[in-house]
Amino acid sequence: MGGLILSPGDRVHLLLMMRRQTPSPVHRRMNALLLLDDGLSAEQVAKVLFIDAETVREHLRLYRSTGVTGIERLKYAGAEPALNEEQLAALGAELDSRLYMTAKAVCAFVRRTFNVDYTPHAMAKVLKRLGFVYKMPKKVPAKANEDVQRKFVDEVLGPLMKAANDDTPLYFGDGTHPSYTAHAAYGWIRKGETRELKSNHGRTNVSINGALSWPGRECVHRQAGRITSAEMILLFEDLEARHPTASAIRVVLDNARYNHSKELKAWLARSDCRIEVIYLPAYAPNLIERFWWLFKKSAIYNAYFPTFADFKAAVDGFFARLDDYRDEILSLITDKFHLMGKFNPQAP
Repeated sequence: MGGLILSPGDRVHLLLMMRRQTPSPVHRRMNALLLLDDGLSAEQVAKVLFIDAETVREHLRLYRSTGVTGIERLKYAGAEPALNEEQLAALGAELDSRLYMTAKAVCAFVRRTFNVDYTPHAMAKVLKRLGFVYKMPKKVPAKANEDVQRKFVDEVLGPLMKAANDDTPLYFGDGTHPSYTAHAAYGWIRKGETRELKSNHGRTNVSINGALSWPGRECVHRQAGRITSAEMILLFEDLEARHPTASAIRVVLDNARYNHSKELKAWLARSDCRIEVIYLPAYAPNLIERFWWLFKKSAIYNAYFPTFADFKAAVDGFFARLDDYRDEILSLITDKFHLMGKFNPQAP
């Protein structure tokens, strides 16, 4: 059946689109055309779809004049906005420069500035049309400076990463200290239910000092009671042993106190030392932090460990199975950096 008004291609297209989520008016037009194509009269189609016959004929005229493109297009003409384009642009600039906590506060600004009244509900719709959503700002350390970080990445870190080779390997060093307790993380839970995660109370943890190579993304790590200057020296000695022929081994570090200690500086100042330390600006990105996130997600998040020995076994198991996470490591740890410390508009 079919073929009375629709071309074969158009019929196949409409049948396909009927199975997709389309606006109700468009869906009714398609229904009407398919039923007409099956041989029903306009009156019969109107009775089936609970519309009038003239509307059915109008759908047919629309198809014959514009094809399926016209059938799928809605022409709704809304009312003229209370704010013109220039005023809307000014409103957007204001919201980019200051953080308004409520639509009501935005209404007050519009009233003061443009002498135009909006209800909060109507203003919320305007804000959505302008591309704004209602959400909390992300907290960042006050000393974080995006411009300083970007300059460091462009002028120091980027060239070092490009130049990394067997003679001058590059590592990103940092420590992590997962505690022996519950580490709750997001996960899919049935709506209306609460999933409980047993928690162990205490201050016991595992300290891991590590260095992640670039571009190989291989982790050299050590476990210690705590990370100190002496522990950093042991990690550096491991790196030197790993690269016996390298002329220089570059290690990117944050500004933890033990990374600036007199003991460490004296060790680095030795004539035969091959470790070159590059210090990050405050809160600048450190690639190994992504590796530590993957470690915690894979080994300890959303898991209960009855004993500390079980917890320690999960930590050790992750490093014993690093090959299993190789694809994730390569995908997660890239040379694209997330910088923080951009200008944050304040509440009026």
